[in-house]
Formats: sequence, C-alpha cells, structure tokens
Amino acid sequence: CGRSVFEAAGIGADDVAYVDLYSCFPAAVQIAAAELGIDAWDASRVPTLTGGLTFGGGPGNNSSTHAIAQVVAALRADGGSGAFGLVTALGWYVTKHSMGVYGSTPPPNGFHWASPQAEVDALPRRRVVADHQGPATVEAYTVLHDRDGAPSQGVAALVLADGRRTWANTADADLLTVMVTDDLCDRVAAVAGDTFTLT
Repeated sequence: CGRSVFEAAGIGADDVAYVDLYSCFPAAVQIAAAELGIDAWDASRVPTLTGGLTFGGGPGNNSSTHAIAQVVAALRADGGSGAFGLVTALGWYVTKHSMGVYGSTPPPNGFHWASPQAEVDALPRRRVVADHQGPATVEAYTVLHDRDGAPSQGVAALVLADGRRTWANTADADLLTVMVTDDLCDRVAAVAGDTFTLT
C-alpha cells in the first residue's frame, strides 16, 4: 500500500514533511513506520499531527478524517511550498490499509488512485487447519492479562510440518509464565484441538 501511494504521488517517504500514522495501538504505528521507512522517533517529523487516536477521538469518531484535516492545515500554512503530507488508516488486525499523500500544490499529473489488493491476494499464504492434533512449531504468540495484570490466556500461531498453520490457546499458569519470560518462537508444541503445551 505504501509503495503504491508513493508511486502514485511520484515521491518517497523522505519527501513527506507531515505525517499522521493511524494509532489504534502503538504496534500499528511501529509497523507502519517500519514498513514505510519513516523514523517514528525523529523529532523533526513526528508521526502524528493530531496527537494520536486517543487524543483525537476513537475509531468511531473518524480519527483519520481529523488526521487529513490536520495535514491539510499544515500544508496550507506552508503557503504553496511544494511540501507533502501522508495520512494512513487501517482496520481489522492491521490487515486493511488506506493511505493518502496530500500536497501544498496541485500534482503535476493530476489525481491518482490505486488499489494493490490484487497484488496482495497473489502473495503466498498458509492454509489454516482447525482442530489439529499433534506437533507444531510456535510461529508467534501473545498473552492476554486480566484486570489485575496477571497472565490469563495465551494464544499461539503454530506451523505444521507441511507448512499449514493452526491456532491454539492455553490457560495453564506455568506455561503462561514461560510465555511472558521466555522466547517461544520456533519451539515445538503439542496441539490438541484448540489447546497447546510445549514438548
């Protein structure tokens, strides 16, 4: 999506003076900055003009439109300097993206719109297996915590020997402790339906 928007605008990430990266969670900002080649810690080009979603309202309050308005205001204040701004939006599990480049002067080749969805759909993907019984390798995982801050549930994405993926959970207190203190990626697990243990 980033490649498409920069190609349509005829610029690169370094040409953008104003940025508002969608910020439903810190990870969303970190992922977008890394994929777009933007230093989120660069004080000369902060990753938000709105102050972030928590300061500009919630997703139900249309924070991306507020971000567009802030970028447009900054570009207008530039007085036709030729500066560019970038606004991103996302949805679902950081899997639905929208990006727009805005400028303080009209684009030389007019407005461009692109959708890279066909390119995304053509990428390799793993088939998902429900209710797998047997060994699998931990690919990624997360731990949910209760209101008191104690680990309450672990969720893991696991890869089978044939390359398919399955998902499983755990509520085992000992395993949850390991999940928050050690690196489980590439460890072998025993999966039984929707639960897993380490082997």
